[in-house]
Amino acid sequence: MFPTTDAQAALLRTAQQLAAQFATTAAEHDRDASFPHENFEAMRDAGYLAAAIPTEVGGGGHGLTDIVLAQLALAKGDGSTALSVGMHLMTTGTEAAARSWPDELRERIFRDVVENGALINNIAAEPEMGSPRSGGRPATALTPDGPGKWRLSGRKTFSTLSPALTYFVTYVAVEDGSGDVARVAVHRDRPGITIDETWDALGMRATGSHDVVFDNVPIEDGDFTSRRSLEKNREVMSSGGAWFPLLIGAANLGISEAARDYAVNYVRTRNPGGQAALATIPYVREQIGRVDSKLIAARTLLLTTADDWEHHPQARTQLEPQVAAAKVLATNTAIEVVEAAMRLVGGVALQRSEPLERYFRDVRSGIVNPPIEARALDQIARAALDGPEPGSLDPRLD
Repeated sequence: MFPTTDAQAALLRTAQQLAAQFATTAAEHDRDASFPHENFEAMRDAGYLAAAIPTEVGGGGHGLTDIVLAQLALAKGDGSTALSVGMHLMTTGTEAAARSWPDELRERIFRDVVENGALINNIAAEPEMGSPRSGGRPATALTPDGPGKWRLSGRKTFSTLSPALTYFVTYVAVEDGSGDVARVAVHRDRPGITIDETWDALGMRATGSHDVVFDNVPIEDGDFTSRRSLEKNREVMSSGGAWFPLLIGAANLGISEAARDYAVNYVRTRNPGGQAALATIPYVREQIGRVDSKLIAARTLLLTTADDWEHHPQARTQLEPQVAAAKVLATNTAIEVVEAAMRLVGGVALQRSEPLERYFRDVRSGIVNPPIEARALDQIARAALDGPEPGSLDPRLD
């Protein structure tokens, strides 16, 4: 997909410039599992953190398609940074489109992003419950503490961006006898918040996805972004959205595009024994053709799905299986492409001094990000098999 507007092209150029800068330190942060604070300062300065904030609040006003296109480019420089900032962008972008939070809270947080570069992410997973998409009730509890006041206690895992977050939008059980669950926007300055640095993973090592521990953190009614029954929450979670899966797909696919570029450059310049470049060998040419065919297909589905979701809101129920398919295809293609690149390059691919082994590890993160493949395929099958009539892939125009 080529940019279709000047604003889209400008955001893409910004992402490409940032990617080139981040690529110089990606290996170091991966090796040390350190959080790249300087990358987020650069994104603040470039206005990238405010890209999905509406223009009336001072942000970039970019929709899902623009962000997916930019994230594909950013991930080629540093997959961990792309995945991390993607969490912030999907949180702000989803709310900019849905406008489901209380107006005053949304205005306050959005202005903080624009004016101060505030970072925000939904943190929901827990050691026992896992992802809230399973429909579970969280152990993290919000207990009454007087009129309009609450106390928050619990532990969250996989809390990406935790070293730099300004707002932890936290999934909680409301323990006032209602049985409700809620999400509350907790500012980092509140007392009782501790970051337990547990993140030491195979891939995406620089995402800062540590545990966050809340110990009697004071919360007010004005901090609630949502509150509903557990059953209603299960309905909301099952329907899902597009920002999370498509930006996960973009981060992983962008990494694999970097692996493809590395392999293409390698076989074009590698001339073992002075006979001929590897690029002249028929097998090598066939594999590059297969790699590019897979990337073109996955990239096209990702961007087409983002565009359809953004510009055809009346069709989103029909588009949900396509969103799941786009995420699964992007994830699986990323893994296949990096493995193909490693086979083409050979032993060099195993060296820590070269990026392919990092790409190999990083793209595996997509298989554990929701929707996981089994649930995605079930969602696609339900659309075809469980309705009153067989589901169709043709757009419904009524």
